[in-house]
Amino acid sequence: MEFEFTEEQRALRDLARSVADRTWTDEAVRAQLETPTGFDREVWRTLGRDLGVLGLALPTEAGEAVGGVVDLAIVAEELGRVLAGVPLLGCVALAGTALARSGDPEGARIVSRIVSGETVVSLVATGARGVWAPARTGIVAEGRDAPVLRGAASHVLDAVAADTFAVVAEADGGPSLFLVEAGARNLSVEPLSALDQTRRLGRVRFDGTPARPLGDPGAALAAVSAARDVGAVVLAAEAVGASARLLAMSVEYAGTRLQFGRAIGSFQGVKHRCADMHIAVEQSRSAAYHAAWTLDDPSLDDPRIAVDLATAETAADYQAVAKNTVQVHGGIGFTWEHPAHLYYKRAVSDASLLGGRAAASERLAASVLDAAS
Repeated sequence: MEFEFTEEQRALRDLARSVADRTWTDEAVRAQLETPTGFDREVWRTLGRDLGVLGLALPTEAGEAVGGVVDLAIVAEELGRVLAGVPLLGCVALAGTALARSGDPEGARIVSRIVSGETVVSLVATGARGVWAPARTGIVAEGRDAPVLRGAASHVLDAVAADTFAVVAEADGGPSLFLVEAGARNLSVEPLSALDQTRRLGRVRFDGTPARPLGDPGAALAAVSAARDVGAVVLAAEAVGASARLLAMSVEYAGTRLQFGRAIGSFQGVKHRCADMHIAVEQSRSAAYHAAWTLDDPSLDDPRIAVDLATAETAADYQAVAKNTVQVHGGIGFTWEHPAHLYYKRAVSDASLLGGRAAASERLAASVLDAAS
């Protein structure tokens, strides 16, 4: 089968691009860097309540999802292109998917509020050192009738903005999901100073914090595994959008910047650099949408292999394109005023999220090479 966007998906891209271009100009993105949460709540509600793009891959109380992971990836690509700081990755792809897969009616109720943009939920599935480790977060649930949580997690996406935390904690029966409301007793949330200022991370500490069980005991890993796959596709799609914008920015600059009386784009070294960037963008786009396609229809290919391949490919390509953009722009590419450094910082930071490229490559080696040998 050949993958092709539908007419509705092309219209969705046009809508997402129009909103992104109007809302997240370079000036607006920089202004959001100075805010506590890194994004505008009203804009988030507009994406959910008015445009309906937050529930494309999330089933809610009202029924099935209105779209699929490919549709979500289209929106993610356009938001990644402009470095929108909204919690699409942490709240929708990760927390929303985990809650929807929990099999608990309360999870479906919260997903409905995520879809409408009314609430922000943060998934806590990292350890105290910030490593993605849902099977061993180090957070422990004590008590059955009225459980409390103890432990800490670092590098938690959207922790400062969260209204609710979906926490993976060790309980009787194995890793289980628990809900903790922001402001709960003995809960502390600390913002972290991160390389990428456009994507906020925090440290969350539980010291006898009251929590509500969600779903069956010991069933968290299946839900969180599905969430990681969707989150990885969103990360990959965002990388595609950002890389495509960097390529366009570099080509435009190379065509107008003069040196020795000629546009620098006429020099072979710059031409080759831009050609390499173009190849990287197309490779990334193919890998990202193939992974999204397989999540929507697992009969097409092994979804886990496709997702890990997309992670490994886009993480490497995004960093390469960001580095080349700085080089093509020369001295101005190193300045604070130019947006190139914001993209470079996000590329480097994204490469370590959800286990990063290294973990994806390990899984690929285990599932493909080890199986073949």
